[in-house]
Amino acid sequence: MKPVLEIIIPTFNRPKSAQKAIESVLVCNDDRLVVRCNSNGYESTLEKYRDLDIRVKYDSFTSNKGVLSNSLKLLTDTNAKFCMLLSDEDNINSKNYKSILTYLESLESDIKAVSCSIFDSDKNKYFWKLHPKLLESNGDNFVALNPISTYMSGLIWRTDSLRTIDIKDLHNPTIGNAYSHLEITLHLLLEGKLKFYHDRFVEKGKDQKFGGDGHSHKSEESTSHITDTKQLDLNPLVYGPGARARQFYYRENILNKLKPNIGFISLCMGKLHYIIFFYNTIMRSEETVIFPKNMTIKGEVLAAYNNSKDEREYSGSITSLFFTLLFRLPNLVSATLIFSLRILIRIMRKVYTMKLTSNLS
Repeated sequence: MKPVLEIIIPTFNRPKSAQKAIESVLVCNDDRLVVRCNSNGYESTLEKYRDLDIRVKYDSFTSNKGVLSNSLKLLTDTNAKFCMLLSDEDNINSKNYKSILTYLESLESDIKAVSCSIFDSDKNKYFWKLHPKLLESNGDNFVALNPISTYMSGLIWRTDSLRTIDIKDLHNPTIGNAYSHLEITLHLLLEGKLKFYHDRFVEKGKDQKFGGDGHSHKSEESTSHITDTKQLDLNPLVYGPGARARQFYYRENILNKLKPNIGFISLCMGKLHYIIFFYNTIMRSEETVIFPKNMTIKGEVLAAYNNSKDEREYSGSITSLFFTLLFRLPNLVSATLIFSLRILIRIMRKVYTMKLTSNLS
């Protein structure tokens, strides 16, 4: 019989935290719960899992093929009824695993995805948890995934449903495609529904300052050059202002292509959310990325605008034009417009939530 849930862990150059993540699954000692891990390079510490147990599958690439290729391999190879992405920084709650298995076994067939709450053990509070009124909403495309955290861990997909969409296409290796797990979920929800799991299962670990594909530095030893503790030195190819702008144009274009399948309110809220989120991350990028000399936010965004058009990621919509305009205007004017949009989306979300919860009662 197929396992109920397979935890899939893409990793690279973080063997200690990846091992902790794997062990958090194995200690559950339940054949319904298994783990699959793939590394973007040889990891001597993790080799022991290659042929250790039928509940663990481990493999590695001979060279770094990037985070998208890593997760694509794991999603292609998974064969459980459900699979869940787990960052190699995180782990699962081994004391509460039976509840999630029972929950998944009882799900209706039209539920294609489940978004789990994420608990931060160090701070003894939830890192992310949906508003209680929306937990049983059974949303379809659910306002273009606004309520789902961009955090990689905690998304559960029905494996049979994954086979009905082109996950390879959604793992297109482009700078703009930093949230392929969200695009996959959105496509699944065009033909199905979403539920939220609020009990403790996904446990957020400490943020690693080395390894992975997220940081400029790739090893624990190479962090000694960072003198400013506030400077995170994140990978500019993922978190730089140009990369963030490309991510906006890519995601906005995804929504534009799915426009006939998404309700008007969902589409509007999704696009407004993207504008606010990516504008703010771009304006704060100097806090997380070490800028080379002569790099400016405006220059990076305008270069991303041209690159997105060359790569056919740019939709040419009013939304994308407005986003580009924000970085041409004086900062005070742009900040005022963003503040106005934030108020608008709060009103829209409140109205939407009231309508949704009234339908449930």
